[in-house]
Amino acid sequence: MTKPVIGFIGLGLMGGNMVENLQNKGFQMVVMDLNKDAVQTVLDRGNATEAASPKELAAASDIIMLCLTTSEVVEKVVYGEDGILAGIKEGAVLVDFGTSIPASTRKIGADLAKKGAGMVDAPLGRTPAHAKDGLLNIMAAGDRATFDKVKPVLDEQGENVFYLGALGAGHTTKLINNFMGMTTVCTMSQAF
Repeated sequence: MTKPVIGFIGLGLMGGNMVENLQNKGFQMVVMDLNKDAVQTVLDRGNATEAASPKELAAASDIIMLCLTTSEVVEKVVYGEDGILAGIKEGAVLVDFGTSIPASTRKIGADLAKKGAGMVDAPLGRTPAHAKDGLLNIMAAGDRATFDKVKPVLDEQGENVFYLGALGAGHTTKLINNFMGMTTVCTMSQAF
């Protein structure tokens, strides 16, 4: 069975290491980032190309992965004139690894479904070092069949891949996780 072509947008500390992990495991990558040095690092490792737009990246990819900062940025990449929605192939899957707003995730998922594509929200736990070694915690959600389609690739990226239910549940869980983490930090700082 041939490996899916992975499109990846967002080559920061976490995303860049996730891409390196996938390249080391033999995946063909199509990448984009505003930081051209980060793109060049990926290209220099081989088995990768750079896309000129999210539309072009989506058209060339079986699975599109985003490791971006906010829902606002994700929506720009998806809905822009040359965005993912304009180029995504029927049967392709968009995976959002960021910490996004669940309502935005569900809206994007519904719009992708109209084009015959799927979506999984899969926010991350652990560090960039874990990303490089494929040892992340991944809180994934979406239609079960869509999740099952991308799970083999998520298993290459995560030591613990949790399926949490309907689209948006991963982002909801991540927001709760962040809230609990910050609450603990605040409580500890007060105690000290």
